[in-house]
Amino acid sequence: MALKARPLRLVVTGVESTGKTTLARAIAQYFGFPLALEVARFDQAVHHGNLEAHDLDRLAELQFNAALEAEQRALKSRAGGLISDTGGLVLEIWGTAAFSTVPKGSRNLQRWFDFYILCTPDIPWEPDPLRSLPHHEDRMALHQAYIQRLDAGAYHYVETQGSAPKERFLSIVQAIEMAMKRHINE
Repeated sequence: MALKARPLRLVVTGVESTGKTTLARAIAQYFGFPLALEVARFDQAVHHGNLEAHDLDRLAELQFNAALEAEQRALKSRAGGLISDTGGLVLEIWGTAAFSTVPKGSRNLQRWFDFYILCTPDIPWEPDPLRSLPHHEDRMALHQAYIQRLDAGAYHYVETQGSAPKERFLSIVQAIEMAMKRHINE
């Protein structure tokens, strides 16, 4: 089978402290996909806690650029896909919750991806300077907002299962393989 002109665009999304980064790295390693890291992890406004609504617009643009760079690496290496550690849906839900606004560019970034991997909040919360939801019920309520938005956007997605990194990874491998086959045949 010949490779499609562009690689499959995968994104890991979900509530904070659900293992998104760990899972994205495992997918990248297993499938040989370039990885676009979450740009907010390295952003000074985020780290200093003085984030404003316009910062989310900037983060959406930076995350899109990181995904585009990963796509260029995938094209160059002839990888069948790429994986992004986060995407526009996280930024939209974050913007809506924190600032009652949808960041510019977040919806375009959402539509850019072919397949979503939604991390369920079934692992213990770990403290981190970027996290603010230690209560499981708050994380579950926000997780429902992700499901509603994915369903409303008619996005293709799979939810992780299990509380161990390997178990979570294995729960989505088959779904990624099926998404790759569907992408090649489109």
